[in-house]
Order: sequence, then structure tokens, then C-alpha cells
Amino acid sequence: MSRWKLEKSQLHSVCLTRSNGIALVFACLLWVSSTAAESSHPLVGHVMALLAVFEEAAVLPPETSPEANALIHALIQTQAALTKSTNPATRRWFADALRRSEAHQAEPDPKEGLTSRTLEAIVTYASTHPPTARPEVMAGLQEFNVGPADLDLMTRVYRQARDRFRSTGRNIHRIYEAQRRAMPLQ
Repeated sequence: MSRWKLEKSQLHSVCLTRSNGIALVFACLLWVSSTAAESSHPLVGHVMALLAVFEEAAVLPPETSPEANALIHALIQTQAALTKSTNPATRRWFADALRRSEAHQAEPDPKEGLTSRTLEAIVTYASTHPPTARPEVMAGLQEFNVGPADLDLMTRVYRQARDRFRSTGRNIHRIYEAQRRAMPLQ
């Protein structure tokens, strides 16, 4: 099958399993977004900005490691579940996480994608309301290939980045916003 005939979901899989580094994944994300509807462009930028934040915090796993690919997979697939899931339990779990977030501004919106505030809301809520304790929620997440290991990895990396920035008096959300503005896909 030629690469031009790959479905978008197949391309994600190829990019994530055959990449030798994050730069290739960024290129794959950009290529996929260029073939997708214009409305998906901002979603790609969110994942890229989060990865840039983690890199700036020096908590991004080594570029060629399986953990780096796992983190990229976790972010992309969690964003897909957040924005596209039709599973009522999963949608309700995300809605509860966002509603109870500690955001100092407006409540995060799932249609906005996986921003730093949305990711913070999800990892915070998951620590007290683990989706693994609710099989119907996990079923909806697993429709997007999101499992407990993905949630654990995102939580660990997010918290490391947040704590590293806090220790130097910096705010992860401000850093995310700056990275987001610098991304090619607004």
C-alpha cells in the first residue's frame, strides 16, 4: 500500500511505530494535519506544544526511547478520546474532570483539545477518581487505545514538568501558552 493511500489512523500507527525520533513524529503529525480537515490543525498544535513544554522542563523521555513514543501515543490518543468519544461514561468522566479542575480561569473545554489545563484537570481527577475503577469509562478510553499505562505516563511526565517549573518560579500554563503560540498550527 502506498503511503498516499494510508488512512489517517494507519498513518498515525506507522508514524508511531516506525519513527526514530520525535522530529519524525512531528513531521508525521504535520503531514496528517495537512491532509485532515482545517479544524484538526489546532489539535495537532496542542500535542506539539505539550511535548515542547516537557522538553523545556527536561522531562521528555530520550528521543529514540520506547517511552518517548509511548508518551506521544498517550497524548494523541487521549486527545482523540477527549474530543471524539461517544461513550457516555467516558464523556461524563472527562466532563467531571474538567468541571472540577483547579483552573484559575475558565473551565477547560474538551473541544479545545488537550491543553496544559485540560491535561492537568485529567491527571488530577484521575488521581482521586481512577478510570480503572470504572470499567465503562475504561471501555471508552480503550476504544482510542488509551490504557492505564498511558494515563500513568502522562501523569508522571506532567507532574515532573509542573514541579520543575514551580521550583524555578515558572508557571507551566504560561509556558504552554507561549509554546502554543509558537506552533505552526494555530
